[in-house]
Amino acid sequence: MREEIRLGNESLAQNDIETAQQHFQQLLDKGGTHLQEQIALNRLREIQAKQEALHTPPASKPPARRRASGSTTRGRTGA
Repeated sequence: MREEIRLGNESLAQNDIETAQQHFQQLLDKGGTHLQEQIALNRLREIQAKQEALHTPPASKPPARRRASGSTTRGRTGA
């Protein structure tokens, strides 16, 4: 089962999310040690969180501050 974790991590490193999910899910389906299953669950949660973040529209920016009409900015003069 360590092999499934290794292959899943390699897939993640190559941005192959679908294959990574398959490897981690296979580990959970076949069973492994408690620690291996926790690792697989954590990786699947991380993948899900990244996918949700990609599909969530970005928050809108607050409006920019505007200067009063006719005002100028003050610059420094001299040395």
